Amino acid sequence: LENGNYEVGVHIADVTHYVRPGSLVDEEAKSRGTSVYLVDRTVPMLPEELANKLCSLRPNEEKLTFSAIFEITPLARIAASRFTRTVINSDHRFTYEQAQAVIENPKAEHEGVQKEVADAVLVLHGLATKLRKKRFAAGAISFDRPEMKVEVDEKGRPVNVYQKVTKEANWLIEEFMLLANRSVAEFVATGCKGQDEAPSRARREIKTFVYRVHDEPNQEKLEGLRNFVSNFGYRMGPTCSGKDI
Repeated sequence: LENGNYEVGVHIADVTHYVRPGSLVDEEAKSRGTSVYLVDRTVPMLPEELANKLCSLRPNEEKLTFSAIFEITPLARIAASRFTRTVINSDHRFTYEQAQAVIENPKAEHEGVQKEVADAVLVLHGLATKLRKKRFAAGAISFDRPEMKVEVDEKGRPVNVYQKVTKEANWLIEEFMLLANRSVAEFVATGCKGQDEAPSRARREIKTFVYRVHDEPNQEKLEGLRNFVSNFGYRMGPTCSGKDI
């Protein structure tokens, strides 16, 4: 932007444009509940024409989306945000491996990737790194753990198992998805206030919102945790509040 900040958009396909409440597609999606990801295939919740074509954010095609759009300073401070319906046209579709290659070799030319697109990936990587650092400094917990992948042959039989290693390209996506999710939740929780240029239409459309509410910790499990951490020299108070640990 002219003021030296960056505009970053996080976009998700507007499936509701095609799936109307009460339609046959809607009822079938409800019965399935979610897409099912198997070792060698995906059983989609929606018909393939929607899931892999109309609603897929494929490059060089105009797509209907919901967007969280942020103005971010070079130090990764959120200067402004807005949430709105959009039409996007993606310049390039990366795999994680392709994006990682750009991050690891910033000065190299990457086949099929325009220089301005590669430069954008590097800017996003820099911002994501700062966001991640701030998040952990504020007390975020890392839930990274080994993820195993299975290779199968043409008959669907497993032939190899290997560990999938997450790198900076994965973290880049993670940070901006977390930013979008957290910002939308704050936007709704405050009655759709505090957003720059918040359209009245957005306020009218938000009728219900689903939260995940965590119950109080199980006391028996807390006791087990208390005994476990004591082996490492840590002491927990009578409750699991931050002051007691």
